[in-house]
Amino acid sequence: MSPLLTVFEQKLIPWTLEGLGKRLVVARPVLKKSDVPSDVAIASTKIPGKRVIMRNKRFYAGQRIYYANWPEAKMHELDVPSLICVMKGVVDFQAGKYIITCDAGHFIFLPPRTPINKFAAHSFGETQKGKIYSSSLLQMNLYRDSIHCMIHNCRNEKITGDPAANCLIRHPQSVQTFRLFAEEISSPKSNLVLSGHLLSALFLGMSREIADGHQLSSAIQTPDHPHVPKSVQEIRDYMRTHLHEGLTIEKVARAMYISPSQFTHHIRKASGQSFVEMLTECRISEAKFLLRESQWSVITIAEQLGFKSATYFGAFFRRHVGVAPGFYRKSPDIPKIQRKS
Repeated sequence: MSPLLTVFEQKLIPWTLEGLGKRLVVARPVLKKSDVPSDVAIASTKIPGKRVIMRNKRFYAGQRIYYANWPEAKMHELDVPSLICVMKGVVDFQAGKYIITCDAGHFIFLPPRTPINKFAAHSFGETQKGKIYSSSLLQMNLYRDSIHCMIHNCRNEKITGDPAANCLIRHPQSVQTFRLFAEEISSPKSNLVLSGHLLSALFLGMSREIADGHQLSSAIQTPDHPHVPKSVQEIRDYMRTHLHEGLTIEKVARAMYISPSQFTHHIRKASGQSFVEMLTECRISEAKFLLRESQWSVITIAEQLGFKSATYFGAFFRRHVGVAPGFYRKSPDIPKIQRKS
């Protein structure tokens, strides 16, 4: 059995089935003691030096990895969400301006662009010579179409990686489940029960892929290569299912893991549309479908499509369709509309 499969089956899956309430820390910009499990300690610290945006774009598995560095603090910011799983010992892990101290069985979720440092095996204040401090953690980074898993071991101040547990998992359902978990746990109204179920499903799916030998060793990865954006269809599908969030070009580009300028260039080249034109098309298509195929009120449909008021939605619909939403719904001369894919 691979070391990674052992970790999933004997540690990660049982831990998530026990619930996340006493195990998960979300590394938000501002942390209070009440935000973390009772047995987790947090200490505020200052990040020395200046933040430097990285101009050299480094890619891994088709995804840009690093966004910024803090040279003096020896910290960096990943451009992707990450999940840290403490598997052994007690660690001091710096995320942003906080040092998080926790033991085996705890998870630390890192939103994109959270400044992080190398972790250290916690010493419990011991100073006697010959004392060995060791710990181990699993880090999972979510890329556009894969999950990068790696195990780090710390013995005193020396950190080493485990080549046998450094791999990519390209299972689409696992990638999507990780993305759903990241979105849910990052939400101001996140639900720990739902997040726990998503994390359990993620670990179960990943363990099956590892057991079936479908993981890809990082040792055989191709060299750095340019990011290949998602298809226009995938972008439209994302926009349609997130219209209620009040989409902006920055929000959609972030979900696609590319910069707003790259995103704008990509959709213009691939579809001939601007972001506003594509968003308008999605809103109109969805509005027509909901008006004819659902019993929702115009106010509810407006909210579902991301409009602040039914009045604004009505004016928008008349401008692009030529009739009011209520007239469109009742008119027998207008054929029923299918969702535009």
